[in-house]
Amino acid sequence: MVQIRFVAGLVRRGRLTLGGRPRVKAVLIIALALGAVPLMGNARTASLASRSGDPVASSTATGHHDYAGLVHVHTTYSDDANGTYESLARVAGDQGIRFLIVTDHDTLKAIEDGKQGWREGVLMLTGVESARPEGHLLGMDIETAPSRREIPTSTYLRSIRGQAGLTVLAHPAHRKWAWDGPIDDRVDGIEILDLADQFYAAPLQAKLAAVSMLPVNRMAGYLELGTEAAPALRIWDRISQERRFVGLYAADLHQAIELWGDETVVFPPAEDVMRIARNHIVSVKAFSGEFTADSALVYGAIRAGHLYVALDVLADATGFMFKASNREAVAWMGDEIHAGPGTRYTVELPSSARRLGAVVRVLRNGLEVAHSAPGQRIYDYSDDRPGVYRVEVTTMVPTAFGADREMTWIYANPIYARDPDL
Repeated sequence: MVQIRFVAGLVRRGRLTLGGRPRVKAVLIIALALGAVPLMGNARTASLASRSGDPVASSTATGHHDYAGLVHVHTTYSDDANGTYESLARVAGDQGIRFLIVTDHDTLKAIEDGKQGWREGVLMLTGVESARPEGHLLGMDIETAPSRREIPTSTYLRSIRGQAGLTVLAHPAHRKWAWDGPIDDRVDGIEILDLADQFYAAPLQAKLAAVSMLPVNRMAGYLELGTEAAPALRIWDRISQERRFVGLYAADLHQAIELWGDETVVFPPAEDVMRIARNHIVSVKAFSGEFTADSALVYGAIRAGHLYVALDVLADATGFMFKASNREAVAWMGDEIHAGPGTRYTVELPSSARRLGAVVRVLRNGLEVAHSAPGQRIYDYSDDRPGVYRVEVTTMVPTAFGADREMTWIYANPIYARDPDL
C-alpha cells in the first residue's frame, strides 16, 4: 500500500498538478503503473539506494582540488520553477556540493537582488537561459544580457563575448528545442547531458516504470529514465575537432517536470536531482571564501575544460583525473599538448571503480580506440597521433526488468593533441 499512499499524498498536498490542478487522468495512469512496484523493489535495484546519500569530497590524493557543482538550475525567478537561492543552497550544502550556477529564464535580476555569494558553504552564481529563435543558450560570468527574443542571436552572442562571458548550447538535442543554427567560436560549450531532457526523451513505458519505483527506490527509478546521450555527444565530438569546446552536465532543475503535453508533476525535488549527477571542476587552487576570486576559479575551470561529468548516484567520482604527458609537457583534460612519440594518456579512478567494475574507454575523434579491464583504477594508453582524446567510464547498472544495462558513469573533457608542424 505504500505506493498508493505515496500518490494519494501528492494529490492531497497539491503536489500532483496537471495544468495547475489535480486531474483524474494522471492519477489513474500513475496508479496503474504502481501495480508494478512489487516486481521492482528487489535486491537488483535496492543497491542503488545506498549509493546516493553521502556528501562528495573536495580534495584528492594527488593534490588537486575537485569541486562538485551544478549548472543550469532554476528558481522562482523563472515562471516555471520552484525553489529559492536560499533553499537550493541548503540542499546543496547538505550534499557537499560546492557551487550552483542558476540560469533562470531571460532574467539576471537575482544579481541586482544580491543573491550571488557564499550561502550554506555553497558558491551561488547567476547566469541566464535565453530562448533564441535557433534554440536555447546559457550565458554565464556576465552582468547583463539582451532578454528580448526578437533581438538577433548575433547581437546576443556579441553581448556575452563583450563581457568575456561564457555561452553554452542548452538542450542541443531536445525534441522541441534542438539547436538549429550555426555554432561559431562565440559558443564555448555544450550540454552533453541534460537531466530534464533525458526524462522527457524516455519512452512512456520507462516513465511509468520509474514513477512506480519512486516510493521504494527513488534513485533506481530515476535511472530507469536515462537514455542515450549520443546526439549531443556527436555535436560535441564534431566541434571539438575544430576547436576547444567544453562539455557540461545540465541539471535543468525546475522541481516541476512535464509528463506529457501540458500536464506536469511538481517533481522531482532538489534533494533528489542534486544526487543524480554533477559537474566536477579540478583546480590547483582551493576556494578562498572570497566571492570574486572563487567565482573566477569556477568560471576559469569551466572555460579551460578542466571538468568532468559524473553520475555520482552510482558512486562519488571525486578523485578522477584524465591527463596526458610526454617529454615536453603534462596536460589535464581541457588542455592542449603536442602529439608525438611517447605521448601517454593516463586515467585515474577513485577506489569506488573496483566495486562498480568500471571500464575506462578512450575515444579519439569520437571513436573508441582502447579500453581497460573492469575495475582497473589506473589505465595508461599511448598514442602518438594528433587527435581529440576523451574518456568515458562505463559500468553495468541493474534495471527493474530484464538484463543489466551499460551506463556511462564519467564523461571527461578532451585533451587536444595537436600536430606540432601545424
